[in-house]
Parts: sequence; structure tokens; C-alpha cells
Amino acid sequence: MSLWLKVVLVGIGGAVGALGRTGLTTLVAGLGWTGGIDGEVVGTMVVNIVGCFGMGAARAGIETAGWGTPRLNTFLLSGCLGAFTTFSTFEADAAALWQNREALRAGLYLGGSVVGGMIAFWLGWSLVALGTGR
Repeated sequence: MSLWLKVVLVGIGGAVGALGRTGLTTLVAGLGWTGGIDGEVVGTMVVNIVGCFGMGAARAGIETAGWGTPRLNTFLLSGCLGAFTTFSTFEADAAALWQNREALRAGLYLGGSVVGGMIAFWLGWSLVALGTGR
């Protein structure tokens, strides 16, 4: 598959996934049953869980049943699900390490991503907050 076709497929799929993420987050936030937690936060959690389910189902279909074509898989996995939630891609990568019997690497990847991500988030937040005087 050519690079330009891959870019187009990921771009179109990404638009679909991003719109789906925004729609589902907004829907969940508007339901009012978030137990006092910010509805956007609960919406994001729901999107991450739904995205992980979708990524797991799609990867199983591709790997065990030969579902799809390279073009459809690029559109669906990298485009739609990748933009719907990168968390699903993160989980799929960790699962691949685990399935390849690389438990230590899977653990380091999971822990490093979560802890490293939080450190990076707070570092970025702190640098901007300091720059704005907050």
C-alpha cells in the first residue's frame, strides 16, 4: 500500500474515530449518572473501555480469522480506533508483548507509560502554570 493511500485511509478513519469519541463522551456526560464525578472524565473512561473492546475484537478477527484487508485494517485500527482512543492501541501493544511471552517488557511498558505519562503531564502543566503565574 502506498504512503499516500495509507495517509488518506488513516485521515478519514481518524475523523470518524474522533467524532465518535466526542459524541460518546458528550452522551455519557449528559446522562447525569456519573456518581458525582465530572461527566467528561467518566465519558473518557467509557471511551477508553469501548475502544479497548473494539481493538481487542478487531485484532482477534484479523489475527485468528483473517478478517479484512490491509486497507480496511489501516482504516479501522490506525484511523478509527486510533483516533477514538489511543488507549486501545496502548493496551494492544501491551497485550502483544504479553502474548509474545515478554512479561517483563509488558510490565515495564505499562508501568513506564502510565507513570511516565503522569510525570510528563505534570511537568508540562507545571511549566505552563509557572509561565502564566499560577
